[in-house]
Amino acid sequence: MPPKVIASKLGNEPNKNVLIIPSRIISRPDQLEGGEETEIAAQILLPEEGGWGWVVVIASFCSIFILDGVTFTFGSIFKNMKEDLGESESLIALINSLSVALYFLASPIASAFINRFGFRLCVMSGSVIASSSLFCSYFATNYVSLCVFYGGFAGFGFSLINVSASLIVSFYFEKLRSLALSLASSGSSVGIMIMFPINSYLVKLAGWRAVTLLHTGLFGVIYFLGMTFKPLLSLTVVKTTDDPTRTVTYLPNLSTAGVKSTSGVVSTATERLFSAVSNVNFPTAASVVHEGILTSSNQPGLSTAALSKLTLTAHSPQSGISKRQLKQVQSIMSRTSAKEQDKTKNNIEVTVNIEQPKKRSWWTRLCHWEEHTQQARPLYRDDFFYEGKIENLPVYQKSMIDTTAEDKTGLEYQLAVSRAATTADLRERRGVFTTAARRVLATMLDPKLLKKCSFLFLCSSGCLTYMGLLVPYVFIQDRNTIAGLDPAHTQLFVSAIGLANSLGRLVMGTLACKIDPVKLYMISCCISGVSTIFSDVSYSVYYQYSYCFVFGFFIASLASLRSMVIVALYGLENLTNGTGMLLMFQGCGSLVSTPIAGVVKNNFGYSVAFYVAGIFMTISGFLIIPLRKLSVKENEIDNATRKNCYESK
Repeated sequence: MPPKVIASKLGNEPNKNVLIIPSRIISRPDQLEGGEETEIAAQILLPEEGGWGWVVVIASFCSIFILDGVTFTFGSIFKNMKEDLGESESLIALINSLSVALYFLASPIASAFINRFGFRLCVMSGSVIASSSLFCSYFATNYVSLCVFYGGFAGFGFSLINVSASLIVSFYFEKLRSLALSLASSGSSVGIMIMFPINSYLVKLAGWRAVTLLHTGLFGVIYFLGMTFKPLLSLTVVKTTDDPTRTVTYLPNLSTAGVKSTSGVVSTATERLFSAVSNVNFPTAASVVHEGILTSSNQPGLSTAALSKLTLTAHSPQSGISKRQLKQVQSIMSRTSAKEQDKTKNNIEVTVNIEQPKKRSWWTRLCHWEEHTQQARPLYRDDFFYEGKIENLPVYQKSMIDTTAEDKTGLEYQLAVSRAATTADLRERRGVFTTAARRVLATMLDPKLLKKCSFLFLCSSGCLTYMGLLVPYVFIQDRNTIAGLDPAHTQLFVSAIGLANSLGRLVMGTLACKIDPVKLYMISCCISGVSTIFSDVSYSVYYQYSYCFVFGFFIASLASLRSMVIVALYGLENLTNGTGMLLMFQGCGSLVSTPIAGVVKNNFGYSVAFYVAGIFMTISGFLIIPLRKLSVKENEIDNATRKNCYESK
């Protein structure tokens, strides 16, 4: 018997471009050992795979162009700001270090806000905060004010823009995801390459305050670019039982309960951060929808009741669903229904309602604000921070192999990497730090990885790398000008770093698909450090350009390989946690980077400052060497421990 589809319409005239599949969720919470049982649902965002997604790529490119074009070209206004304020070089350098440090340190908070309020609201809020802070910096007459506005508030705005603009692209694409992310992230290198000479020229004409005023306007432009980050179509998938009083449920409070993961290993959460538990303590959407992951009758967790009904709820943006999306959802509905019917041998009922379109004037349509879909939870995906090719991920390969061509619904990968959400979480509408935000903070700042010696090595490497990375960006122009090089060339050295960085991102990303990303990351850090140590061997124009190219090319690995290194060592399920902790260490390194270089320069000269920066980066590369062996040993110990725990239970 085929799946039963009931179609109805609301209003006088149907709109075939809008599809709503209402949910029938009835729960009966049971008091079980360890807490109260709670409903869960699978929440999935559907990628558009082109179309408006390319508009988002362009907007993301422009946003990152402005962001990094301002953040990493501080060296162009450094000397003029020092002369204006009359402060030491180390104190002036601290202003930029504060903003760059918050650029990284505030990333977990920015990610939590994205999960709560959506990409568009966060990037537009970041634009307002950064633009207002830089505008206040224009009028600042003392050092403390600049630290507060240029360093503190602007840095937080930078973080909101960075996380939103860098990662929204990954949700609009699946097959072309790596290409789209590469194009968007190249805005960083192009921004540095173009903005540094522009800033240097304007500083000579009108001083650093006029340049800051220009930056204020540029960050204001990001507000309008962020308007293109419109919400995506999302699906909530829920399986219910034949018994109308029960539904598939899950126990999120894991303080005393063991939960069987998709790998078949029982994990126990003994700590709660921010009154929430980490994503890894929730099953994947695929486990809930397709497998069930039923626990034993004497253990709290998922209900053991038989599954029979499948409910899909489409949460469309207020602009409606395009014809292509409509066909995609209808295909998903029919295939998923047939697939689940074949599994359960029961009838699957899918209800389709056709909504009456709202008539709006041209002005209303132009200015209409599409609100963030409350049910969307983008950071509940394990691959949120992944920048490599998803085809290389074991979870992607498994999701494709385990499903025949006839059974494919187009959701296999999304289900495999999306963590389930409680229905209580999805119903929250008020507040800032709701479950949606707190759960992301608990995931990104979970200290469990710090118990691994290999991860401490990786974090130490990240900290040391950023202690040296900012030095060439800030001081190379002034160092070479003092050495007697033509200012027409010295103001182009940072641009040369930016050009090499854009090439390095593409090359490193491609090589990481064929070479171990851990080894590639280690080699890149070492070469960047060694080249910086020997950067003053000659002050020939050609030698300095060569140094800038080598440094910029290999330092690109920090951005392009970070997520792949974490996945290679600790698995995709730990990517969000590993990225959050690593960003904190990188932020700490950025905070002390240029101030230390300024102090060293004042006492020993520029050569020693670059020596120290190069040594930091070289040591960071050496710290990566034992990571692979350490990680393998730690995984063996963890697997043995989990196996013993599972057998004992």
